[in-house]
Amino acid sequence: MPKPVSIILVTVAAGLAALGLYEGIALFIARQRTPAIVASLAAKPIHLADIAPHRLAMLEAVEDPGFRQHHGIDGNTPGSGKTTITQSLVKRLYFKRFQPGFAKIEQSLIARFVLDPALSKDEQLRAFLNVSELGTHHGRTVIGFADAAQSWFGKPLGNLSDDEWLALVAMGPAPNRLDPQRHPRENAQRVARIKRLLAGKCAPLNGNDVMYEGCA
Repeated sequence: MPKPVSIILVTVAAGLAALGLYEGIALFIARQRTPAIVASLAAKPIHLADIAPHRLAMLEAVEDPGFRQHHGIDGNTPGSGKTTITQSLVKRLYFKRFQPGFAKIEQSLIARFVLDPALSKDEQLRAFLNVSELGTHHGRTVIGFADAAQSWFGKPLGNLSDDEWLALVAMGPAPNRLDPQRHPRENAQRVARIKRLLAGKCAPLNGNDVMYEGCA
């Protein structure tokens, strides 16, 4: 009769093998879907040339400080929340409903082995600007920074001030709790923290300090 430890080891090994097979199938399906996803992004309205370079730099510094160095995943950069721009795109483009847990593993694998090789960093950044969810306005989900500029400030994206741009960037971790109309105090607080971060006056407490308590 097998010893209990042996049974546990066999069970764990079988579980890992099943998980590996499941994720392998998920990667195969993701690769099959990617050409259509990339093609759909080509028609999106925002282009990087539409955004001032210093504003793009602000966005990267806040959303994904290691963006230009990593290959889709980054668990080491303070303040990143262990979710990169690439992973955010995977969540938006490859999942109908995203639930923490095994989906996080799948999200990370697709980011590393499917989407990051398929899109350059500039293409990923452009996609992020176009497909990010930025709150709910009058019962409608706000999609992309151009939509957000009109929804929250009533003006085209190119007419925003730097502070208004940062107000949109600040919404990232919790769009419906940080929008500048219904939650101006919370939004302004995170904008102030972002400004201190960008000025080099503070740093996130750790990798999960997405609200920048280290800059309070």
